Amino acid sequence: PALPAAIAAVRPAARPSAAVLFIAAFGPLLAPHGATDVIALPYQPDPGPFGTDRLGRDVLSRILHGGRAIVLIPLLATIAATAVGTLLGIIAAALPRDDLIMRLLDLFAVLPALLVALVLFHGFGARPWVLVLAILVSSVPFTARYARAAAHSVVNGPWVEQARAIGEPPLAILVHDVLPNLARPLCADAGLRFIGAIYLVAAAGFLGFSPPPPAVDWGSMIAANIDGAALNAWAAVAPALMILLLTVPANLLADRFARRASA
Repeated sequence: PALPAAIAAVRPAARPSAAVLFIAAFGPLLAPHGATDVIALPYQPDPGPFGTDRLGRDVLSRILHGGRAIVLIPLLATIAATAVGTLLGIIAAALPRDDLIMRLLDLFAVLPALLVALVLFHGFGARPWVLVLAILVSSVPFTARYARAAAHSVVNGPWVEQARAIGEPPLAILVHDVLPNLARPLCADAGLRFIGAIYLVAAAGFLGFSPPPPAVDWGSMIAANIDGAALNAWAAVAPALMILLLTVPANLLADRFARRASA
């Protein structure tokens, strides 16, 4: 009963993020023009509600085309980081001494996420799997530490001891006795990791580390059009607003869900 109550309590905060997620998923189907179509002179306030960018492309169409990368890459990376971090945290909680696992993870935890991404970009190029790897390296240590703290009382709980005593295999204990008791706190943590991953992808695009054209994302749109803000501010402001509408309500949502889940 507590989980539906937590979801109901945070539902209003999720509406702006849900709208942006819908645009990110189905935006290309709604775009009046292609992402690379030149429709007018550069930095014109019209046609379209947001005018044109530095090359004369429709800003609205590029916004509708540019949401998938900034949502899908963080989403996939967050799912992978949560899975890997949860597994490592449960293993660490089940061991009598987990110093080796935790110390190895601490080596990665002290590395700034953007620095990790920049190093990987210079080594392998701005590719989607490089972004996923950067998010994994920066997220797994914190997820594992959080999962270890949450799982410590679970893996040593009486129901797990009883399952071991009757001969339940470790995988069955993990699926039926451990993970259901960790679902709420891990979902709250995953929400925070997802928001951080969005910021990292947006920052990478702003710094110019994004897939080459015709690929487009909101972060690179801000960097590409900020010099023409005096002529058409919407070319840079509109994608920035999309990032804010996605992350700020989602941040509030994750924070409220975390408080409700821990209550």
